[in-house]
Amino acid sequence: MAVAVQVDVPGGNEQRYKQIVATVFPEGKLPEGWLLHLAGPTENGWRVLNVVQSREQFEAFAREQLLPAAQQAGDATPQVTFFPIHTLIRN
Repeated sequence: MAVAVQVDVPGGNEQRYKQIVATVFPEGKLPEGWLLHLAGPTENGWRVLNVVQSREQFEAFAREQLLPAAQQAGDATPQVTFFPIHTLIRN
């Protein structure tokens, strides 16, 4: 079942986000099975929303790629929240 993943990075910003994205999404392509990726500023930092095929898929990505890239960029440990997807409508 697909899940939405909200990643909040306290103190994060566009520059660090771009640095991390260049590392984890080479050539600007999402990992296999990902459906959506959105990002933008919040009052306290930076928020990223993803829709992926499974929680396990995202957890492996976070462990192997995201957390090391965030640490290298100097970001705080991201706060991750998962939401089950009931309906996803795409064009």
